[in-house]
Amino acid sequence: MHIFPIALIAAVVTASTPALAQSNALTRAYVYEVSSATAGNEQVAGRSSTMKDHGGAWMRILTDEIGYGSNAQARLLSNSLREIGKEPLCRTGAGLGKCRRGDTIVGYRRTWDASGHQGGNFEFVVYPVGSGSAQRVAFQVL
Repeated sequence: MHIFPIALIAAVVTASTPALAQSNALTRAYVYEVSSATAGNEQVAGRSSTMKDHGGAWMRILTDEIGYGSNAQARLLSNSLREIGKEPLCRTGAGLGKCRRGDTIVGYRRTWDASGHQGGNFEFVVYPVGSGSAQRVAFQVL
């Protein structure tokens, strides 16, 4: 049986912890895209509403958060939405996108199921891991 000093074990755990968990305070959140049966995909980053009339048999709303957040919640017309996907975001040549092996995670993209809704006021909130303020988004889905 081998006995390892506690300092050595702590160093190994710290070295294997992802960089995001050690830093990257939650700094920003926004709606990235709205997709629906009636209007297709519409990228909306930087806007406060869609330009297309969304709805139909299915609808999904994608949110981005920059930094490390948890306990994310989304509502459309005061109805809670179910999170159906979450993927890490990394810096790419054109901004943010899917991570490749070895990339540093800078945030997350979440997918929310808004099926059965025809649009309305969308609200998204995500809370920081550690210190900082919650990031809140208000967005109009037409």
